[in-house]
Amino acid sequence: MKINKTFIFFFITAIACLSFLLFLVQQFSDEKITVGLLLILFSLLMAQAVYIFFDAKNRGEKYYFLWGLFGLLNFPSSLIIYLLITRVILKDKNRKTY
Repeated sequence: MKINKTFIFFFITAIACLSFLLFLVQQFSDEKITVGLLLILFSLLMAQAVYIFFDAKNRGEKYYFLWGLFGLLNFPSSLIIYLLITRVILKDKNRKTY
C-alpha cells in the first residue's frame, strides 16, 4: 500500500479535527467523559474515516478526500450512508444498459 501526500494531509486534518472536537466535548459537557471512552471513540472514528478514504479512492470517486472527512462525523451512520450511496445508488446510475 503506497501512502501518498493526500492521505498524509487527510490524516493530519482528521486528527486535528477529532482532537478539537473531543476537547470541546470534554470541556463543555456537564458529565465528564473518561479518557478510555474518548480513546475508543477516537479509534473508531479514525478507522472508519481511513476505510472510507481508501475505499473511495480505490473505487475512483472524484471527491475521496471529502468522503474520508465525512467518515469523521459519527459512527456508524457515516459508513452506512457511504456504503448505500456508493454500492447501491451510484452502482445503479453507472450501470451500462445494452
